[in-house]
Amino acid sequence: MRVINFLPDDYLQQCTLHRANLACLVVAGGALLALGGAFAYTSYQAVYAGVERAAVEAQYAEASRQIAQLKQLEDRKTGLLHKVELSTALLERVPRSHLLAKLTNYLPAHTSLTSITMRIEDVSVRPTEAAAGAGGKADAAAPKKSPGGRDEMVKVKRVRFRLDGLATTDIDVAEFLMRLSADPLFDEVDLQFSEEFAYGDGSPMRRFQLSFRLSAAAEKILETAAAPTAPEKAKGAS
Repeated sequence: MRVINFLPDDYLQQCTLHRANLACLVVAGGALLALGGAFAYTSYQAVYAGVERAAVEAQYAEASRQIAQLKQLEDRKTGLLHKVELSTALLERVPRSHLLAKLTNYLPAHTSLTSITMRIEDVSVRPTEAAAGAGGKADAAAPKKSPGGRDEMVKVKRVRFRLDGLATTDIDVAEFLMRLSADPLFDEVDLQFSEEFAYGDGSPMRRFQLSFRLSAAAEKILETAAAPTAPEKAKGAS
């Protein structure tokens, strides 16, 4: 049976076109909504990551500040311990007032000291030398031998001084060096440098630096020097 369509052909085409346009609009709207949602989620993630990063950076800065403070405290503690160790080692051997008096008395005329520094250093010596430096208080047993048959070296602490001063001539510097070298309290007296420079008023002066070590037997030397001699004992008894 033949079906007769009374609708015009252009009407059917327009309906089909409208349906196609509507489908395209629906698809485009869905795509726009998906893009908008993705953009909003990405923006939220970026903001959240920025907040997290700022929090981590703040924690890192705080941790760095605490580490720096701890390092400063450790450095201060090390410095204080070094000063205590230095003062203890020096006071056990010779009073500082006695040492300064000797250095001042040894200064030639027109010579002065500008600074005195001291530090503790480890020195390798034989056990017999270590015992002599300790005033004979070390173990008197036979020293240990190394596999090669030599005396085994031991580490001891020694006080090293550095003097900076001014003098008019090299002769004054040499005289000061000779006086320190002759004193048994000082070992390894050495001239580090001596150079000429213009003083404040333009007059030539010598700037010098000396280095020496406190003798290992300093305490023993002082005890011997402080002990009264036989005539003094007899005089005191009378």
